Amino acid sequence: MCGRYSLFSSSKSISKELGMSIDIDLAPSYNIGPSDSVLTVYFNQEKQAKAFTFAEWGLRTPQNFHINSRIETVDTAPRFRDAWKESRSLIPANGFYEWYQDGLIKQPYYIYHKEHTPIYFAGLNYSLSQEERNVVIMTTEADKNIRAIHSRMPLIIPPEDNEAWLSGDMSKEDAIRASQKIELEAHTVSSRVNKMIHNDDSLIEQKDPIKDDQLRLF
Repeated sequence: MCGRYSLFSSSKSISKELGMSIDIDLAPSYNIGPSDSVLTVYFNQEKQAKAFTFAEWGLRTPQNFHINSRIETVDTAPRFRDAWKESRSLIPANGFYEWYQDGLIKQPYYIYHKEHTPIYFAGLNYSLSQEERNVVIMTTEADKNIRAIHSRMPLIIPPEDNEAWLSGDMSKEDAIRASQKIELEAHTVSSRVNKMIHNDDSLIEQKDPIKDDQLRLF
């Protein structure tokens, strides 16, 4: 599951890593959530050059609001299989949040690259009209450092594999193996992240775990 993340790296640093031009100034955001407009990178129709756009995070259907898609079933799920073949994307991030629940306590964690470099979520883009663009983030089984917090995590594509992913040539199995090359670390953070109105750099700072006597509703 991925339901919240941060992006505060500059467009210049992301452009350099992905080998493309992102000619905009990105405002830092420490609490990006579903329905937000998010930066996505994709191949153009000729699949010869990378391009970027902003898309609403989440795909609305009459029954559900999908923000994630499981890599294990993406090629057979009717909602996702066409985008899997034709509309893969990358969503730049610096880290993401996950919540560990122990009884009444829901403890948020911030999860990030061991080297504190940007990470790139595997995504699927949807163009529902000229004005409406949407994206979902793909998920996989959590790695050994994360599974004690949550059983799922975003599928992360290393920079050196970004073209293979965007081109559609990378298989599910290769994507999972590529994601496993990323070494992640995690620490506990403030429950202020539970509310999207909070959006500042203190959200990613390490905080002491929540205790029973500190429980409150958010």
